[in-house]
Amino acid sequence: MISALPVITRKTIQPLMASLCLLLPVSALADTADKTAVTAAEVKQRIQQADTVRSRFNSGELLSEITLYRNDKAVESNRYQVQFNDNGDSRVSMLDTRSKGQKVLLLKNAMWLFVPRTRKAIRITPMQRLMGQASYGDVASLSWAKEYRWDGRPLVAKTDENGSNRVRIGLIADRQSATYRRIQLWLDADNNHPIKADFFLASGKQMKSAHYQIEQLDGLPFVRTTRFLTPGKDKEYTLMTASDPVEAQFPASLFTRQGFIR
Repeated sequence: MISALPVITRKTIQPLMASLCLLLPVSALADTADKTAVTAAEVKQRIQQADTVRSRFNSGELLSEITLYRNDKAVESNRYQVQFNDNGDSRVSMLDTRSKGQKVLLLKNAMWLFVPRTRKAIRITPMQRLMGQASYGDVASLSWAKEYRWDGRPLVAKTDENGSNRVRIGLIADRQSATYRRIQLWLDADNNHPIKADFFLASGKQMKSAHYQIEQLDGLPFVRTTRFLTPGKDKEYTLMTASDPVEAQFPASLFTRQGFIR
């Protein structure tokens, strides 16, 4: 397991969570496969609240461990340090011996990979595979609200086999460096916690899905583990496990190509 960074406190996160607590009435979502008319502001509110469960801060850092499993046995694992700012930019440093020193920079319009032996930053696509079913964009991107927008279609509400209310939101890429062209995001209709996301290529073909495991961190919900699955690969999956996030501010130069390669 990765080492946890210092635990944040309830005091630092409660104001943010309180500002995002406007929810749609649950009664409007109770009917199975109901299509619910909403405003763009209401949808954005939902997505922002889901983001706070993935990463509680607009600017900060965490550690991420990605492990590939085949037949329920771990076959490969790597650790990454993820730093992000309130512009939606992020920087990923690879920590394991084989790839140590390599870094990834995600900006609004592009993603860059720095390899020490070349001393150059190479442009890559966020969808490029990092390990197993996890891509570079999966580890670098922590905000749907900053990278995607609602596709304008009615929200689809369902009640699952356990009687829980779910709502599906269609998202399309809103910035050039977004990892996927389209996402179908399933949230808990009562609290907007992320449950599942289906990721699609520009052609409309489903690329993979992610399932989110939520734990309580200092009394508040937090996505600890994300499980990635690819259609047709039933015996293989990838787990991405996050440490406790820490709020931090970084100099703007850290998220530039010049500062990135130093």
